[in-house]
This record gives sequence, C-alpha cells and structure tokens, in this order.
Amino acid sequence: MPVLVTIAAVSYLFGGSKDQASFLNPAGLRAKLEKLPEGSTRTEALVLADKLDLLAKKHEEATDATLSAYAADVERYTTTTDQLVDDFEPLDQIRAKVYRELIELRQALIDTLSPEEWDQVFG
Repeated sequence: MPVLVTIAAVSYLFGGSKDQASFLNPAGLRAKLEKLPEGSTRTEALVLADKLDLLAKKHEEATDATLSAYAADVERYTTTTDQLVDDFEPLDQIRAKVYRELIELRQALIDTLSPEEWDQVFG
C-alpha cells in the first residue's frame, strides 16, 4: 500500500501547530509574520503567507478529489489496476507543482526579510 502511505504523507504536508512557523504550516507562519514590526516588509511577507495558504487549500482540494475518485473506483469489481493507478496521476503532478511553488515562496520570503527578521520568525 505505498500509494496510501504517500497520500497520507502528502495530506499531512500542510499540518502542524498553529504556533509553529513553517512553510508546511501557513497559519503558524502567518502568526509569526504578524509579529514583525509594521511596514512594507511585513506587508510583503503576509502577501506571501496568503499565497502559501492558497497553495495549501488547492493541494487539499486536489487530494480530496483524488481520494474520492480512488474510493469510487476501488469499490467497483470491474476497476483495473491501471485505472486505480491513473486516479493518482493528477495528484502526482499537483504535488510536484506544490513542491516547486513552496521553494519559490521560500526564496521570495528570503528576498523580503532581513536575516534578523528571518530569525525572529523561524528562530
């Protein structure tokens, strides 16, 4: 059941404690960014947190749709193994896109925050 393990791991991608700043936890990251002093840097960083939150929501929707398709197909006697594998193909593509966008958002935040602000958020 490596497919189910992969789905569980990917579904966990955006989880975590709200108090913890992490690119895998948009709410926790936003909470830490909101503690930065007001100004353009804080505003830009919060815009990036909004983008991260939207990315997480899109990922959740894609995961839910994939699991629904899989659940419907797996219960049918006539479903082939290839059809079940095909159910996960869109999620694989979305997951690769999510990882690239996470990396791009991280770089954008590095470009936005000073080293001291970075430490304040993640330290």
